[in-house]
Amino acid sequence: MAMTWRFSRQTRTGVAPAIRDQLVSVDRDVLCLRNPSVADSIFMGKMYISMTLAGVFVITYLVFFTGNVSADLLIGYSIIMVFPAFVCILVWYRIFFIKRFSNFYFNRKTRKVYYQRNKTLIAFDWARTEGAEFVRNEFGGRSFSTNFALAFGPRAAPGDEQDRTVLWVDSNAPNDPDPRYIAEVWEYICQFMEKGPDHLPPPGEPNWWYVPLHRICLTPAEAWRHYAPWRSGEPGEWQGKKNWLLPMWLILFPYNLFSALCWYVVCRVFNVRSAPPPAEALER
Repeated sequence: MAMTWRFSRQTRTGVAPAIRDQLVSVDRDVLCLRNPSVADSIFMGKMYISMTLAGVFVITYLVFFTGNVSADLLIGYSIIMVFPAFVCILVWYRIFFIKRFSNFYFNRKTRKVYYQRNKTLIAFDWARTEGAEFVRNEFGGRSFSTNFALAFGPRAAPGDEQDRTVLWVDSNAPNDPDPRYIAEVWEYICQFMEKGPDHLPPPGEPNWWYVPLHRICLTPAEAWRHYAPWRSGEPGEWQGKKNWLLPMWLILFPYNLFSALCWYVVCRVFNVRSAPPPAEALER
């Protein structure tokens, strides 16, 4: 991970402000941007639970329905079943992130930035806030990829650079190294904090691929519509359901639907919801 601190509220970049699906809400006083760590936790939680359950079903079938069940086989089966218990801990860890890590709130009245991390409220003055180009590597389930984001936080005191508070949001094109897409998000935040929401541009079209992550979970009907290997009229589906990709969607449809349904059950059972905003962030 690498950061290059180059944005300040006093100096404009010359890039027009723009935002996409990082935007959660905006009103006269408060701008709310999406916390990408929550989306990462949703993705990993879905992958953990679906792949583990699929493995449990397959192993159980092979052990109990394809031959004689011996004592040694039962012992081996019991040992293997310890692994799902370990995965449950990882899923709980991800659920904890989703329910306890808030989005980011920029308040024009108090001139502060707010973020709730479990029981800790992180707040700092907008006047001390700087921005950086943030390059990070993440695991996408099959391989690692490089993503580009806007990091921001209060200016560090001399000698405290290693301990500075740093938050981050996705750029407008997370896979494109062009710094212009990062600067657009910074300029959007600056224009809101300095001039208000009146002249902010409308958000761009959301990333259709991220819909399941930004919604936390899809209902069975929504999952069927989103993952169906044909066009269902869902907004933005042209981004993923191109003609040459439809065969891929047909192959992945059983897994995608199974994964979405497993995660839906987990969210309903454990009441998985996004963290509420800290009360201080909504001061008027």
